[in-house]
Amino acid sequence: MGMSPIPELQQRQIDRWCERRVPAGQRGEYTVMSRWRGRIVTLVERRADRAGDGPAERPFAQLRYGLDEMWSLYYLADAGRWRPYPRSVPEISPVPLLDDLDRGAETGYFFQWLSPC
Repeated sequence: MGMSPIPELQQRQIDRWCERRVPAGQRGEYTVMSRWRGRIVTLVERRADRAGDGPAERPFAQLRYGLDEMWSLYYLADAGRWRPYPRSVPEISPVPLLDDLDRGAETGYFFQWLSPC
């Protein structure tokens, strides 16, 4: 496995956000995880197995780390296309975008299964 183009500190910030996103009482039902591919981090809600159907997963956001070392936030639009989240601007750190994501929970852009924090 080669070196990720994303700084390790920023990877940890994203993973910590995922861990904190699910209230302690719901951790058996839901998890939020990050999937890394190059400069794109896809955030995924994973719901526990219900009635033997197996776990269900739904991607809900992407953080993209540009060649300019700026982060951008995307949401999954209709037809499965990723689109820039209109209420955020590129940032040098993923943290402000994760805050935007938390605030965006009420807009219906992101979370489906999890209740907003």
